[in-house]
Amino acid sequence: MKKLVVLVALICSLFASSDYDKDIIVLDQSRDDKVKIVFSELMQYYEEEDSTAFFDLISEERFIQDFMTFSEAIDEDFRKYEIITVDTWIDKITSDGVKRFLYVKWEKRYETNDGKKQLTQRGYSRFLFDEINGKYKLIELAGNHLWGNSLSEWKEEVPQIAGQELDVVQNDDGDTVTPVDDELPDLIISNVICGPSMVDPHTIVISNIGDAEAVPSDYIRVAPLTGMVYGDIEYKGSLAAGESANVMFNGDCGPGYSVFEIDPNSEIEEEDESNNTYAMP
Repeated sequence: MKKLVVLVALICSLFASSDYDKDIIVLDQSRDDKVKIVFSELMQYYEEEDSTAFFDLISEERFIQDFMTFSEAIDEDFRKYEIITVDTWIDKITSDGVKRFLYVKWEKRYETNDGKKQLTQRGYSRFLFDEINGKYKLIELAGNHLWGNSLSEWKEEVPQIAGQELDVVQNDDGDTVTPVDDELPDLIISNVICGPSMVDPHTIVISNIGDAEAVPSDYIRVAPLTGMVYGDIEYKGSLAAGESANVMFNGDCGPGYSVFEIDPNSEIEEEDESNNTYAMP
């Protein structure tokens, strides 16, 4: 009977030891899986444009780059683009003790919020995760810009990585177009000032609120949509980012019926093509 008890105790001890060893192995191997899960959740929240849930998976205290700039970059993505879908392929995971580097190839499809362009962008990025209070969180990213690509300040924060691919951007016809991360101008009419009388010259104030200089091939044009104007309304020369200029014209000018449009023939590629019309209040 004693032999039987000893045998049972020995078997139980072996199973307990085996389970313990198995747990150790599983815990060690699951670090990669935990990082994959966190990255998958980040992708989900990004596509859903849920910035609160997205930033819950990023360590504000441990984030190597500027956290506030990254936050603004994500909000800018959501403001400028309607994200259609993002496909990702994990290239490799490398260990740095507890930390994990995740290398990802990705393809992002989205359209501008004015609905005029549907674009595809591809890149290669590296993400660094660290375990904080038992849960992995993002603390750095590098390479091409899967997240926050529309904010120029953030692009300056993100370092290059070995093997980084160039962006390839295509429209929905499959034609290669200007990469969306290139800075563009954005022309608006910021004010119209009528002269003392209808026979006096009037002033249109045009502004470039974009991130790049507006360089027209000939003129920056303004067209009247209502009322009568004598001669062309044109500004000769370029307009730097953040710069404004006055353009003089003669003709009808008054609140309630004077409506103007800058760049009416869409000769200049802009960040936002939907804000070119100005109606006098």
